Amino acid sequence: MEGAVLGGKLAAEVVARRSLGMPEKPIKEIEAHIIESSKSHMAKDPPGVKGDGAIAWGGGAVLSKKSEELLREVDPAQFSIIS
Repeated sequence: MEGAVLGGKLAAEVVARRSLGMPEKPIKEIEAHIIESSKSHMAKDPPGVKGDGAIAWGGGAVLSKKSEELLREVDPAQFSIIS
């Protein structure tokens, strides 16, 4: 969420500068050490995320049998009855 807020702020700055006729800020170069470290980067699965459906990643979806089973496994409290 923080990235979305920052992205909106940066976009608003660009729009405001253009509407005022101000020059755009220069695009920053990617630093060499960032490029070098990315060459040895190994992707790994995020901890605590089970499955590959919309429920695991926070998107909206219809609760199918498969996604219900995954949800029961990851968060069984969602299905407990509160008295």
